[in-house]
Amino acid sequence: MLLVGIIVAVLIIGAVVVLGMGASNTADSVAEKTENTVAPIATTQSETMDEAAPENVIEVEGGSFYFKPNEIRVKAGETVTIKLNSADMMHDFVIDELDVRTEIVQGGSSGSVTFTPTEPGEYEFYCSVSNHRAQGMVGTLIVEEYTLVE
Repeated sequence: MLLVGIIVAVLIIGAVVVLGMGASNTADSVAEKTENTVAPIATTQSETMDEAAPENVIEVEGGSFYFKPNEIRVKAGETVTIKLNSADMMHDFVIDELDVRTEIVQGGSSGSVTFTPTEPGEYEFYCSVSNHRAQGMVGTLIVEEYTLVE
């Protein structure tokens, strides 16, 4: 999405420079008009990137009726990728309240799911394979308030 915005900005800058030049072809005129046009766009892009929450990749091991770690903390509004590494048998990673679910992962393999929690709170995650949840394969995702550091 950012790439599309940059391409559109470059096209607009090009049109402004070409139309603004008119009949003038001097190097000084071109440099001056280009410099004045580009600076505000660079500032806007920088501000947008600073305000965006970073992506967070969290590796979780799923084994015989456990998750490691079994408590995960993230910020509201932060894009999170859970990478589930299955240590021994089929497992998955599910959070019902956030509609989050990996595919079922075979032992020795991994799978992932990416999501952005928006509401602070505590959410249970679990393995939905067979009776793994009943045998204790559960954990807690804690979503904390996101604060922008200036």
